[in-house]
Amino acid sequence: MSAKPLAAQRLKDKVAIITGGGGTNSIGRAISLRFAAEGAKVAVLDINVAGAEKVAEEIQAAGGIAIAVGCDITDLAQAEAAVKKVADAFGSRIEILVNNAAFFGTMGEWRPFDQWTPEEWDHMLAVNVRGMWFCARAVVPYMKAQKYGKIINLSSSTFYQGVPGFIHYTTSKGGVIGFTNSLGKELGEFGIRVNALAPGFTVSNAQIALTKDYPDWWVHSREGQALKERNELPEDLAGPAFFLASEDSDFMSCQTLLVDGGYSPH
Repeated sequence: MSAKPLAAQRLKDKVAIITGGGGTNSIGRAISLRFAAEGAKVAVLDINVAGAEKVAEEIQAAGGIAIAVGCDITDLAQAEAAVKKVADAFGSRIEILVNNAAFFGTMGEWRPFDQWTPEEWDHMLAVNVRGMWFCARAVVPYMKAQKYGKIINLSSSTFYQGVPGFIHYTTSKGGVIGFTNSLGKELGEFGIRVNALAPGFTVSNAQIALTKDYPDWWVHSREGQALKERNELPEDLAGPAFFLASEDSDFMSCQTLLVDGGYSPH
């Protein structure tokens, strides 16, 4: 997917933060490019500053508006400072937060539930759940002032599948759904909608690295889908994320949109 403008511009002048928006082949990049093509002012937030800058430059080269912001979302002070930087750059407005940044685990490795270390477990939940909490805490005051906002949290179809050998990741993504449901109930009175997006096994750089020692992985994954013609791509999440960010989903909150080619009927 390239960063080319679309005609509709349904997010024109809205300010969107996409955490974990860097990378050369990632869900965060795909969402960032789509939002920018729809007219949003995009803040690409990532712990990998160089990766965030690359995506922001790609958007700018296509005529869009974007900035790169470095942030470790497991640090509340950094999350608050990053959000303030975005607000200062774009007129103190933030309409959209996509909580996409996540830790995917030890690359190329599955283990029984009792062989992950406490440190690995804690780090997984710190990034995948606590980091979302911190980013929401930082963004919500701006949304409350506007009486409107969209928060989109990235979960995973692994929660519905119960993937063995990857229990810390699966557990963290289940936590995202609980977080989404409770936060949506709390923030509805302020006009803030909170929903989750649950991708399936996606051909991203992170998933490719995780499965590098399993050459048949993608064939088996495709066979489990209702739609078997291809595997899921990062760009397959850009449209659903756009829907949740747009006014078309204004009467949706506390919901999880599962996008995995029919692998996990729900």
